[in-house]
Amino acid sequence: EAMTKLLKDKGIPVKSASVGNITKSDISKAAANYEKDPLLTIILGFNISVNPEAEKELAGTNVKILTNEVIYRLLEDFDKWKEEYNKMLESKELDDVVRPCKILLLPHHTFRQNNPAIMGVEILAGSIKTGTELMKNGKKITYVKSLQLEKEGVSLAKKGQQLAMSMEGVTAGRQIEENDILYSAIIESDFRKMKELKKYLTNDEIDVLKEIAEIMRKENPVWGV
Repeated sequence: EAMTKLLKDKGIPVKSASVGNITKSDISKAAANYEKDPLLTIILGFNISVNPEAEKELAGTNVKILTNEVIYRLLEDFDKWKEEYNKMLESKELDDVVRPCKILLLPHHTFRQNNPAIMGVEILAGSIKTGTELMKNGKKITYVKSLQLEKEGVSLAKKGQQLAMSMEGVTAGRQIEENDILYSAIIESDFRKMKELKKYLTNDEIDVLKEIAEIMRKENPVWGV
């Protein structure tokens, strides 16, 4: 009763409360909350343990169990877990956005002019994945077909790396040239999301994001606002 009261005083909803060790049924009930709210997929146990069959049920679920013999420490553990879990959910939102990246097309490193164009590049800031669209002077011109680092294909390149990049739909010496600077082509919705979650971006990604905004606002002054 004391545990339930303290949780309700903190505005934390309680689906069920009972006396005794955590059971298989408790795990199932908590797991059912995941679609509704992942933060409610948790069981708090005050001065109790987890039954062996419940331990088996726990595997493969998203349920989190916290136990402690001191009620206030248990609530502190819950607050800490909730804060860390919220941060993880926020950072995960960036998994689906195009990250800011700035690329230099290296001089004397054109390996193939077209179909696809293959050039040596240096990642000046941020990171780039295969499939990412690239822009020059604010216009989308190509996308990253493949990346090769030390003769090995890779799906991601990071700041400071020099590697070969193949690009579709462009010809080296025409649409792109050695010493050109290319940026990842970021749509406005991704830009706004990254502004909200910029605490999860590196300093150089934030700088590149600002550069991209300046470039895009030459054509559209309210881009990303």
